[in-house]
Amino acid sequence: MGKLFYQLARHKVAGQYFLRWLQIDLFLIGGAALLSWLPGGWLTAGAAFVLLVGLVVGYRYWQAKDFVAFLPAEMPLVTPATLPSSAKVSVWASGYFGVENKHQHFAWLQGFFRTFPSREHAVICLNQPTSFLGVGRSAEHLNGMWYSFFKPEAVLEIRWGHIRYGAESLPGLAVSHTVRIPRRNWFQPERDVPKTTYLAFPERDDALTVLADLLYDRFAAEAASKRSLNGHAKKHPQDIWQKLAG
Repeated sequence: MGKLFYQLARHKVAGQYFLRWLQIDLFLIGGAALLSWLPGGWLTAGAAFVLLVGLVVGYRYWQAKDFVAFLPAEMPLVTPATLPSSAKVSVWASGYFGVENKHQHFAWLQGFFRTFPSREHAVICLNQPTSFLGVGRSAEHLNGMWYSFFKPEAVLEIRWGHIRYGAESLPGLAVSHTVRIPRRNWFQPERDVPKTTYLAFPERDDALTVLADLLYDRFAAEAASKRSLNGHAKKHPQDIWQKLAG
């Protein structure tokens, strides 16, 4: 259902999004039934109202999840290790993206994950033009490259599982992190807000590689804090990797 709601909300026909047309149609049907312009009277109006409420509630529900279903699973044991700065790992990403002072939530964008020498993580994706039911078209102003950047200290939690979008289901990660939202007006100053970026990988090994990279900085900080007085790091038990994941 998440994919359907996303497509309804992102494709236009006759200048309006499909979702808005459905809302307008249900409202008009309910009003026409109340005025006895359509058969069924209160029954038809009530059914239209229930469908309208269900449409709004369903959209809000999936919007809060970035239109994907995350199915958590037990965190695999991996050894934290840095990802080479030249490496680019293929990914399908969902979450909060930005470019040139524009910000937008997207679902299931194709792109890649990489980590810069500064250890800042980046999810770089391309939003391509799409169609829906042969007539709807995606908004042109949203086409192009979109980015999500977050530093290790901004990461709040990392979860392992499967990410489902429509009929697609891939192994992946739900990375909760803070995002700096720019100032919009006097009532909405610049602030840090928690967001979740969903990273789905066609290959499980790629998901494990990115997981190891995301865990590395927390592992390194943990190891540094436990150094003994003679300058040697204490051994870490293998099960520490699960604890590092949140």
